[in-house]
Amino acid sequence: MKKSLLFMVVAIFILLLLTACGDNDNTGSGSIASEGSAPVTTAAPPEEIEDISIDVVDPYLTATITLGNWPPDTAPGAELALFEGFREIMRAQYPNVTVVPAFFSYTLANYLPMARGGTAPNLFQPPFTDPPLLISQGLVADVTDALAEFGILDKFSPSYIELLGDENGRIFGLPRDGYVLGMHINIDLFEEAGLIDEDGLPMVPRTLQEVAETGRIIREETGRAGLVFPASETFGGWLFTNIAWNFGATGENAIQSQDENGRWVANFTSEPMIEAMYYIRALRWEYDILNADATTTDWAGSHNILGTGQAAMNFAANDSVAEPTAGRGLPVESFALIPFPAGPGGAYALTGGTAFMFSPDTNHDQAMAVLGFLRIIGVLPFVDDDTVAAMRAGASAARDRGVPVLPPVPAWNDDEFIATQRAVADEFSNVDMRLFDDFFNSFTDGTITLRGEEPLFTQQMYRELTAAIQRIITRENADVLTALQQAQDRFQEFLDDEVNR
Repeated sequence: MKKSLLFMVVAIFILLLLTACGDNDNTGSGSIASEGSAPVTTAAPPEEIEDISIDVVDPYLTATITLGNWPPDTAPGAELALFEGFREIMRAQYPNVTVVPAFFSYTLANYLPMARGGTAPNLFQPPFTDPPLLISQGLVADVTDALAEFGILDKFSPSYIELLGDENGRIFGLPRDGYVLGMHINIDLFEEAGLIDEDGLPMVPRTLQEVAETGRIIREETGRAGLVFPASETFGGWLFTNIAWNFGATGENAIQSQDENGRWVANFTSEPMIEAMYYIRALRWEYDILNADATTTDWAGSHNILGTGQAAMNFAANDSVAEPTAGRGLPVESFALIPFPAGPGGAYALTGGTAFMFSPDTNHDQAMAVLGFLRIIGVLPFVDDDTVAAMRAGASAARDRGVPVLPPVPAWNDDEFIATQRAVADEFSNVDMRLFDDFFNSFTDGTITLRGEEPLFTQQMYRELTAAIQRIITRENADVLTALQQAQDRFQEFLDDEVNR
C-alpha cells in the first residue's frame, strides 16, 4: 500500500516526536501541547506507517551533500523532526546519496573564508544582496547544467536570472523566496482622518509627495504619525535607497558604479541623492509626519508601531504582512498593501529575498542531489498532490492566525505552479483584494520597475546612509550635502579596502 510523500513526512515526523518524548519530557511534544494541538498519536496510526513505500527516484546517483539549511540543534523538536523526516525520504528516493546536516547561519564575512578554504556547505542561503559579488569572485558553483537536467532552468523568472546569473547567462543558484517592497497601510487611521472614498476604500498615496501630504492630514486629524520610518542600524539606509531610485539615483546617477578602470565608486552626492535626502528632511521638519523615536526604531518596531495604531503608513513588503496583523493585533480588514510610491525620477520597487546557492567545490552530482532534497521539502516549481496539500496547509494555518492570505510574488516563471499558488490563496482568502490588487498588478503590468539591491556590501552602505539620515532628522539645521559627503567618504574608504585593492 503506497502513501503520498506528504504522508511519509507526517508519519516520520510523528515517530521522531514520539521517540523524543520517550527520551526527554521537555522536547518537541511539550511545546506542541502548550499550543493546544491535538495529540500527535492521532495523526497517523502506527499500523498505517508500516505500509508506507515510496518510489526510488535515482538509484545510481552517488554523492555526499552538506546542507547548510538544516535547523540548528537548538531549534524546536518539531522542526528538527520534520527535517529528519525529509532525510528519510531522501534515503528512500536516492539510496546512494548521503545527507550531512550542517546548520549554517550565513553572513558574507563568515562565508568568504570557508568558501576559499573548501569548508563551506554545499547548500547555503545568502540574501539577494550578495550573489553578484559571490559570482564575480568565483565563490559559488555554476549549476546551470544541473538546473537544466532537473527540468527547472526554463522556469526561472527573468528577474531572478539577472540576480543569480552572470553576463554569459550561466546560473549560480535559485530563489528560495522573494519579496517586493511596497507600503503597509493602517486603514483605521485613514478612516479616523476622513481619508475614505465613496467605495469605502482608503485614499492611499500614489507618489512620495502624496505620502507627505497624506501623512500631514493624518497627523493633524488623529495626532498619530503619518509614516513610521525605522532609522536605526541599517534599516533607514535600506529604505532610503528605494526612495533615492525614485528620485533618479539610477543609470548615470547610480548609487554604486564602476569607473573606466573597473574601480568601484560610491556616489552619494548626486543630485537625485541630495533631493531624496531633502525629502527625508521635509518629512521630519516641514510635514512632521515621522514617528518620534525614528532613530531607535528597528524593523520589528516599525511593524509594532503600525499594527498598534501609532502610525498610518510603513514602507514594507509582502513577506512581512503577518507582522502588523497576527504579530501586533491589527485585524486583516484594517490592513492594506499598496505599491511603493513613485517619485519625480521614476517608479521603482526593491525586490529581494533569499537564495539557495552552492559552494564553489560542489560538483554536478552533488548539485543534482541537493536539487532532489529541495524538491522533497517543497520549494521547487513542481505541482502534485503533495505540493498542493502543503500549500493548502500553509494557507489554512495563516488564515487561522489572522494573517492576510495573499498570492505570492512569483519566484518561478511556471504557469501551472503560479496558478496553483493563486488558486490556493483564493480558496483561503480572508481579505478584500481591492486593498491589495494595485500592489500585485504594479510589477506585472509594468507600472513599477523591479530592482535588486546595490551590488556591493549593501549592509555597510545602509549603515552609513542611516547615520546621515539620523543627522538630518535630529538636527533641523544639519547640512544635507555634508551628511551625504561624510557617508560617501566612509563607504568609499571601505570599498577601497575591501574591493579596489
